[in-house]
Amino acid sequence: MDETILKMQGIQKYFSGVHALRGVDFELRAGEVHALMGENGAGKSTFIKVIMGVHQAEEGEMLLDGNPVRFKNTKDAQKAGIAAIYQHVTSYPHLTVAENIFVGHMKKKMGIIQWKEMYDEANKLLQELNADFDSKSLMGNLSVAQQQMVEIAKALSLNARIIIMDEPTAALTKRESEELYRIARKLRDEGKSIIFISHRFEDMYALASRVTVFR
Repeated sequence: MDETILKMQGIQKYFSGVHALRGVDFELRAGEVHALMGENGAGKSTFIKVIMGVHQAEEGEMLLDGNPVRFKNTKDAQKAGIAAIYQHVTSYPHLTVAENIFVGHMKKKMGIIQWKEMYDEANKLLQELNADFDSKSLMGNLSVAQQQMVEIAKALSLNARIIIMDEPTAALTKRESEELYRIARKLRDEGKSIIFISHRFEDMYALASRVTVFR
C-alpha cells in the first residue's frame, strides 16, 4: 500500500533552549513497518512523544489521513487510533493480564464492570498473538517478552491502526525477537502501520520496508 496515513512536517521542539527536534519530516504509509533509527539523544523518543501528545511541538504540522491534528494528550492519540509500546513496559504487576489490557477503558454495563466479557476478549486477543499464557495470569509473573505481548494486545483492544514500538527487542533474546518479528509482520499484513524504533540493524533488515535515521 502507498497510502500515507501519518505525515509530520517541519517538527520543531525545544527544551530550555535545547533544540531537540529540528525541522523533522516523516511519513508513515498504511500497512508498512517503518524503522526509526539513530543514536541515543538524536530525538527519537521526543519525536514519538510529540506524535502521542505527551509533548507539544513549537512548530510544524501533523497530518492524519491528510487532515491536520494536534493531540493534547495520549488519550487524544489513542482515540485517533495511535498506540505506543515503550521499551520499559509500564504495567501493573499485581493485576491480571486482562486488567492491564483494559486499564483505562474497562468494559462496563450500567456502571458494572463486565469481567467475563473482558477476560474472554483478552483471551481472544492473546490467541491472535499466539500467547502461551492467558488473561487471568498475573502481569508480574510474565517475562519481558510476554509483557510486551500484553502491551500489543492492549493496543489492539484500543483498535489502534498505528502502533509505535520503542526499542522492543532491547531486552529480548534472539528467539523472543524472532517471535516479535512474527507478530509485527502479522499486524502489518492485517493493514496496521508500525513505527519500529531500534538501534539494531537486525531489526531493520528483518522488518522494515523503509528507514528514517535521526542524527
